[in-house]
Amino acid sequence: MNKVQQEKDKLRKKILTLKKGYTQDELYYKSLEVLSIVEITGIFQEAEKIFIYNNLKDEVHTLDFIRKWEQEKEFYLPVVDGDDLRFRRYSPSTGFQQSSYGIMEPIGEDFTDYNKVDLVIVPGMAFDRRMNRMGRGRGFYDRLLPKLKAPRMGVCFDFQLFDQIPIGEKDIKMDYIVSENDFMW
Repeated sequence: MNKVQQEKDKLRKKILTLKKGYTQDELYYKSLEVLSIVEITGIFQEAEKIFIYNNLKDEVHTLDFIRKWEQEKEFYLPVVDGDDLRFRRYSPSTGFQQSSYGIMEPIGEDFTDYNKVDLVIVPGMAFDRRMNRMGRGRGFYDRLLPKLKAPRMGVCFDFQLFDQIPIGEKDIKMDYIVSENDFMW
């Protein structure tokens, strides 16, 4: 294991420990703060088709946010397919099935017209003020994001935002990062 990977693993463990210091209610209310910033940004206001994620319990919670905006925006949620992410349209009638990762994934047709995506809202384990993102280590978003021309917006809690994080050559930078008290571009 190389030095960058060791540093990433150490930081992931630190973040997981920090997350455990919060209740689900606390993370939910912190999520509301993050997403209240997202929704007032020009990039979100102008976007029509948005790739977003259905959160794990320790990530910025997105489902109520999606429901709030579902009449005005088209949201697409990821489905894990081997080593790749596929995206499917969300609607109030969308059926879901639980993935092996414990995420509720939408049932339906894959959306493949990536040129029509206006914004990608991306989770992460850690972000830094240089617009770097560190995920959970499987590389799903690092493989997906180069296929998209849409702006990339990382969302996180304040305790996931650092001055600098370890990065590898395959890590993809964000165009925007939003936390409870920060909006960077």
